[in-house]
Amino acid sequence: MRVRRGLSTVVGAVFAIIALTSTVTYVSYSMGILDNYNQSVLTKNQQLTDVDKEKFQISSVTVPNNKLNITVVNTGNLPINFTKIWIQNTTTSATDWVRSYVPTHNFVVPGGVLTNIGQNSGVNINLANSYNVKLVTSRGNTQQFSINSPSSTKLNIQLFAFPSNVPSTTTTELVMIVTNNSTNTFVNVTPNTPTSTGSSTFTYPALGTSSPPSYDTLLPGQTILFKWDLTPTANEGDSRTFTVSLKNGLASNTASTTVSIINLRASSSVWTTTWGVLSIDYTSLQWTQDGGTTWNNAWSVPAATNIVWKVSITNNDPTRTFILNGNTTLIGAGASTGAASAVPFFIIKNNYPTLTAYPTNYQTIAHGDTGIIYFQANTPATVTQEQFSNAKIGQYSVSILIFGYWNSVSNSNFFGQNIPYEGIVVH
Repeated sequence: MRVRRGLSTVVGAVFAIIALTSTVTYVSYSMGILDNYNQSVLTKNQQLTDVDKEKFQISSVTVPNNKLNITVVNTGNLPINFTKIWIQNTTTSATDWVRSYVPTHNFVVPGGVLTNIGQNSGVNINLANSYNVKLVTSRGNTQQFSINSPSSTKLNIQLFAFPSNVPSTTTTELVMIVTNNSTNTFVNVTPNTPTSTGSSTFTYPALGTSSPPSYDTLLPGQTILFKWDLTPTANEGDSRTFTVSLKNGLASNTASTTVSIINLRASSSVWTTTWGVLSIDYTSLQWTQDGGTTWNNAWSVPAATNIVWKVSITNNDPTRTFILNGNTTLIGAGASTGAASAVPFFIIKNNYPTLTAYPTNYQTIAHGDTGIIYFQANTPATVTQEQFSNAKIGQYSVSILIFGYWNSVSNSNFFGQNIPYEGIVVH
């Protein structure tokens, strides 16, 4: 009996050891499985985190020698490896195809710039066609852009004329503003030459190519400008409406503006020919017969006494200086039987009351400025005084004949203008 009890103890111990070993083995196996799972979860989380941290921006796209040349900027915190480029020809359904290849230039560090992506592609890009291009990274991130396919997206297009109301033969500027309001990047963005409708008498030289002719890249949210100089020849009231669009763009994706012809207006008078017209203050014409002690605005002028006239003249030109010539004259033209046919008073040097002969070219009026001009001599460049004699009593209409040059005498840019003024009575 004692022997049997000892054997039972041994057998029990063996079974206990087996059970313990099995338990330890199971626990170790379970912990290994759990550790592998935890590692898998951590790895996956790290991968997802890396995907979020991986960021890049396509900064430009060109097509030299019919091959893609993509430039990207790594704007994230991780290095990027580009593993695939997909190119789809979307010109028409008949020519639709998809190609892919692995780029040779494919690695860029954080903050770095990678160029020449796509130069090793076997795909020739024809800028007459439209394409979709997608870049794929080793982490699965992608970005895509379109080439010559504004026909698939309506962009924000505006057209303005600066200014929109101009005198005939004055240059204005047509400005086209294009904003990429989509998520795609467009390449080789080129406008069509503006077309126009309106008054047949509104003519202008061919607008030709815009400035600049095109943009290599139009990124999402980016705005670009094109401009044309427009110099119309037309009558007041004529107008034309100009319309612009993009090459390969949607037929309905256009913008328009109207340019109208107006006269240049100053001091309630109208001139239709040119900027730079001279005008006078109609209340500023005055005369004196006592050496400048008393200046008179009255229309009644005594005869048989020397007269000095003065008047304020304004240069309305936006950029040019006007230089007065010694032939500038105030003329009283006889308007009644008793009056002489004409009595001229030539310009004198502007330091009256001292009578000084006016040199051929002396006084200047800067653009936007007003100058006082004095008239007294009876012939150009002298100080011989003029007057209405007793034999020249009657009614006169007064006008001012202005002669001079713009900016300089040497450029021979002659200018003459007649400014009608008012009537006087010489008694």
